[in-house]
Amino acid sequence: MIVYIEYVILDNFIIDFIILYSTAKLLKLDIKPFRLILSSILGVGFAFLTPYINIHNALLFIIKLLMGVILTYVAFKWTKAKKFFLAYFVFLFLTFLLGGICYGLQGFIQSMQVVDGTVTYSADFPVSLIIVAIFIFFILGKNLYASIKSKKKYTRISVIYQGHTLILNALIDSGNQLIDGKTKLPISFLSKKDFLNKFGNVDFKNESSYQNLLCKTITGTKILDTILVDKIVVLDNHTTLLNARIALYEFDSKQDFKAIISANIIN
Repeated sequence: MIVYIEYVILDNFIIDFIILYSTAKLLKLDIKPFRLILSSILGVGFAFLTPYINIHNALLFIIKLLMGVILTYVAFKWTKAKKFFLAYFVFLFLTFLLGGICYGLQGFIQSMQVVDGTVTYSADFPVSLIIVAIFIFFILGKNLYASIKSKKKYTRISVIYQGHTLILNALIDSGNQLIDGKTKLPISFLSKKDFLNKFGNVDFKNESSYQNLLCKTITGTKILDTILVDKIVVLDNHTTLLNARIALYEFDSKQDFKAIISANIIN
């Protein structure tokens, strides 16, 4: 049987990278290519050391789990244990999932064999190339679907406050179910930067309607400033929301929308 060492390296590196990248995408983490590459290289090194570790399978399994901790830490350096272990368990889940896919693919590739839990090859190409093809197809399909779907999820809104008007691109978010306790109306998120640029001369913190909003996201808990504006008008269909509460949020400059409104406003 012919075993191509470069294929083993390629397989381990690419599969580790895909798992780490997918973990970051699922948890909406900042992707740092250098850290992902470094972690994948460590995974390759561990794969080469594993055959030389002559211990009981149970202990070897524990060592592999601990190696997963190291790979996750290198890829996603955390200061908070809760977030770190969330990333670690997602990494483990995807590892077992992709491992199952690899074993499934061996039924379609006659020249690949599994001996004592080790995948070896006698073909002219590694199975990692098939995994990469599936991965690329998934990413392209997901982006195409998101592109088509996003056309129905964006709108333009007009925010009227103390006689002034601010027009912004807004994301229609069905997941935004926040309701103002007093008005019983949906709470909208507006770009804090754009709001202050337009209404910067207004001391909104002294407004009688001013409140703090505790907002929990995957990246942590934030306290946002909120006030009531005169009205929000959805320009596409002229839906008007009077005495609407807005939360001032710091949007990423790369995003092409500067406001988030609840889908309940449109419906």
